[in-house]
Amino acid sequence: MKPTTKIVRVAVVCAAAVAVTTALARTAPAAGNVASCTPGTKKIGGAPARTFCGPAKATVKLNGKTVSYKGGSCSTSIGLFSVNIGTVVLGTVKSAPDYFGVTAKAKPGSQSRQTIAVVHAGASHAVIGTVILKPGLRGGTFIGKAFGSKATISGSFTC
Repeated sequence: MKPTTKIVRVAVVCAAAVAVTTALARTAPAAGNVASCTPGTKKIGGAPARTFCGPAKATVKLNGKTVSYKGGSCSTSIGLFSVNIGTVVLGTVKSAPDYFGVTAKAKPGSQSRQTIAVVHAGASHAVIGTVILKPGLRGGTFIGKAFGSKATISGSFTC
C-alpha cells in the first residue's frame, strides 16, 4: 500500500469516527426517515458500520462528475455539527457503500480545516477543507482538496 493511500484511509476513518461519535450522542431517530432505510449499526466485511437515515441530502462534485446522496441525518453535539448520509464503515473493506459526511464547528459561517468524507463507487476520499454553514445549521457548502490527490471536491448539503 502506498503511503498516500494509507494516509487517505486513516483520514477517512478519523473523519468518519468523529462523525459517528457525534451522531451517536443523539439517540432519537431523525424526523422524516426514509421508509426503506434502516438506521443503526452492523458489520460489513467484518468491520463495524453505521447507517444513517433521515431528510439530509448532499450534492458532491467529484472528478468532474456530480454525485447525489440522500436519506441522512444532521446533528449537533459537543460543539460540533455533523451531517451523515449513507453507511460509514470504520475499517477497510473491498467494496465500501456510498457515504457522505461533514463535521464542523457548530456555528454559522465559513470555517477552514474542517473534515469531509466522501465514499462513492467504492473509492474513499478524505478532505480537510472549508465548510460554510448557513444560519440555523440546516445546510451549507464545502470545498477542499482530497488527500493524496490534486482533485478538488466541492458541493452542498441540506438537513
